[in-house]
Amino acid sequence: MITLGIEEEVQVVDEHGRLVTHDLGSGLAEYATPEGLLDKEIHRCVIELKTRVCRDVDELVDALRAVRAVARRKAAAQGQRILIAGLHPTARWQQQPMHEGPDYPHYQRLITEYQDVARAAFSFGMHLHLGFSDGAPRMAIMNRLRHVLPEVLALSASSPFLEGRDTGLHSWRHSLLDRYPRMGTPDVWTSERHYQAHVERLRRVGCIHPEQGLWQDLRLHHRYGTLEVRIMDAHPHLERIGLIATLLRWEAQTLEQELREGRQGLVWERACIDENKWRARRYGLAAQWIEWDRDEVCSTAAHFERWWRRLARCATSHAESAHWERRLANALDEGSYADALRARATRDADWTATLRWMVDQAEDELPALAHAEGWA
Repeated sequence: MITLGIEEEVQVVDEHGRLVTHDLGSGLAEYATPEGLLDKEIHRCVIELKTRVCRDVDELVDALRAVRAVARRKAAAQGQRILIAGLHPTARWQQQPMHEGPDYPHYQRLITEYQDVARAAFSFGMHLHLGFSDGAPRMAIMNRLRHVLPEVLALSASSPFLEGRDTGLHSWRHSLLDRYPRMGTPDVWTSERHYQAHVERLRRVGCIHPEQGLWQDLRLHHRYGTLEVRIMDAHPHLERIGLIATLLRWEAQTLEQELREGRQGLVWERACIDENKWRARRYGLAAQWIEWDRDEVCSTAAHFERWWRRLARCATSHAESAHWERRLANALDEGSYADALRARATRDADWTATLRWMVDQAEDELPALAHAEGWA
């Protein structure tokens, strides 16, 4: 069984949707719940959510909903709200306070080493952890799981605006993140041993801290042993997150089965995957996709139909297959959150209305707050 967990970065805003500093406190014990916990991030307007380890997608979505509700209550206690997207559409990084100094040695190391790269990487992602049984061929799975990173980026794309300007892309977030070294699509690794040896080598020569791993779009996590998919923009809608988690879990499950049956399959070079990543960033779910096994360009509808046929056998019942097939069809019809955000910003008279709409989108699926907590 492949287990699941999510880390998600949510934005804390005032009643008008403008970013504000949030005080999460000095300890984490009071922010732990049965479904997960809250944590700090490098910028002080961010709360990082971490779900517990879950056995299936339904559990994962329920856990994320519960942890989001805790974050919403914590924000409301300070007269604040939460907003979820890959970037804040109007904020400027130069105006955002950070966790730095001797009380925050990890973040201070990042600022000292990466300077304005770290300060300007003012973005909000969603990371999905896939946990495998002992003995699973994790590196061989990772090598081919790389192929579908652009597809889940397109499904999650939610960052078309930067500092009030339409960038023309569906996900500008990676324009900020990919300034870091050792980022982006991972290379192909011949074995887990070689991957770990490279990480140790980077530590030994001082490229990364002894407790740090790589930050690429997909990595073998240095502490948890999970495959962590890091490419996705943060997304407000739990239904879309459930779809992304299902597709990635079923892809990993399919790859594991193929490898156990001796069917290795082609492994694409990083340069090939980056071509599709660009298309996902630029066009979202309206992209034309390159299927490198065939050197063929095809539409989103045809491309995802082929992917679905590959994965559908992983469903445990006809009802489960039909459920997620409908969810995928709905996603392709709706497009990305970037599409909806761009359309909303075009209709609204000013950014305040759009930002309030984004806050409502983030909170629509959460339990209503009690009046005593400050929000009727």
